[in-house]
Amino acid sequence: MSIVHLAQDLGLSVSTVSRALNGYTDVAEATRQRVMERAQALGYKPHPGARRLKSGKSGAIGIVLPTSQEGGQFIDSMYSSLLGGTSSVLEPAGYSLMATTSATSTPEQERGVYENFLRSGWFDAFVIVRTRLVDQRVALMFEHDKPFVTYGRCDNSTGHAWVDTDNEMAFFMAAQRQIAFGHRRIALLNGPAEYTFAKLRQEGYLKALRQAELKVDERLILQGHLSETGGFSMAQQLLALDDRPTALLCATDAMAIGAMAACRARGLKVGADISIMGYGNSDAGRYSNPPLSTIEHRIFENGQHVGQVLLSVMAGESPQSLHYLEPVVLVPRSSDAPVAR
Repeated sequence: MSIVHLAQDLGLSVSTVSRALNGYTDVAEATRQRVMERAQALGYKPHPGARRLKSGKSGAIGIVLPTSQEGGQFIDSMYSSLLGGTSSVLEPAGYSLMATTSATSTPEQERGVYENFLRSGWFDAFVIVRTRLVDQRVALMFEHDKPFVTYGRCDNSTGHAWVDTDNEMAFFMAAQRQIAFGHRRIALLNGPAEYTFAKLRQEGYLKALRQAELKVDERLILQGHLSETGGFSMAQQLLALDDRPTALLCATDAMAIGAMAACRARGLKVGADISIMGYGNSDAGRYSNPPLSTIEHRIFENGQHVGQVLLSVMAGESPQSLHYLEPVVLVPRSSDAPVAR
């Protein structure tokens, strides 16, 4: 519905309706109230371009989501839930989350995407996901003095607002579970080393092994694509070892499902001959055969926290005090079990 249609419905001039919606004091309070109530009843929302002309703000929040090089699909299905949670907080506050996707893979390419956004002048603030240890997008936001929040941390995130999942604890718990099952050869199938989440997950894994006084075998720590194909490839490499691992901890459920396929291809029964755990608690893992033991991160709630933190930043709160670490939950199923004797 346009403002013209709203004015016609009310029997008022477009000018009067516009001034009532924008809070001008020369409009009678009774008229303003009538306009506001009718606008709400009819679902009228002001055009963002018009709002921008008046206030200098668009109400648009920018976010770029990573996609695969093949097919343009989200690298991780969690982003749908993240967007939903973030939007559920931003929209009632009058902001729209404007998402686009990018298959860029280098830090320079990622920075270039955000530079284009900044040049457009359209966005009031930004959400940055899948942070790197050293992230050029974060540096860019500081250069332009733009409000932003990251989902994930960098090596030094004390100076900006962030929301994150407790990745270190997640893989500490996962490794501890396998150790309690009697496994001593536990492999980590991780994401690319430049991402902060990968570093934290490896730290959690290593902490559990060292706490149990287990030898760390570097051959059992691999990095690769966060996909079924990546999990399959890494599992093949590990299973070819003479002293192969008896448990595989995977950075995503998708990787774990790929690893399951690699195990089956070698005649191994998952949950008996070898244990596998994922991360994410996806539907695919829930209905895999056998059902996948995993770590749940409450991604919709994380998205809500991203929205809340960003609103606080835009309201002028100090970003240095806006840090939220979301706990994780172990979801045991039947893809892992005590070590085979």
